[in-house]
Amino acid sequence: MKDVLVVYKSRYGATERYAKWIAESLGCEAMPMQQVKTATLLQYRMLIFGGGLYMGRINGVTALTRRFQELKDKTLFVFTSGLTEPGDDGYYTFLFTRNFTEKMRRQIHFFSFPGAVDAEKLSRFHRWIMKMTMQERAKADPAHAQAYLSMKMDFVDRSYTQPLVDKAQAILDGWQEKKQRQQQIRQQAQQDAAE
Repeated sequence: MKDVLVVYKSRYGATERYAKWIAESLGCEAMPMQQVKTATLLQYRMLIFGGGLYMGRINGVTALTRRFQELKDKTLFVFTSGLTEPGDDGYYTFLFTRNFTEKMRRQIHFFSFPGAVDAEKLSRFHRWIMKMTMQERAKADPAHAQAYLSMKMDFVDRSYTQPLVDKAQAILDGWQEKKQRQQQIRQQAQQDAAE
């Protein structure tokens, strides 16, 4: 069984950038969700899912929630990218409870990262939704009103992935230490049997 796989669904690119940075840091592969079948997911001990935020939903998260029963024995991480401040604990508590059952929440390590928006890349529907949201933000934060109204912002930064990478790496290191201890015990048992 392989150790870790990063799976992501990225509509405009921010989530994909984070997924590839996480995979690079952990020395594993990052794959777009549409290329991953359940059989592939079952080959890994740790799965890291990433998706953008759209109106309180995590893009592509159903790939995890629909398969949760099959994946419940895996170590699961979920990260999001969006324009809501990562420090907005109330929103992320709402988001976590809206997208996952209580049983899922007990098992999932959840992280949120700042995203990006470029009005020129948005679909017509998303541009309309974002325009309303950004008008509200511009009123609330006049100092940055122009940035909000232009809908061209990029807050994506690799450093935001570090807490997730550290937690995942600690788990991977624990597995490696356990494997080494088991090998030492087996070797000692073989030596004792040979004497």
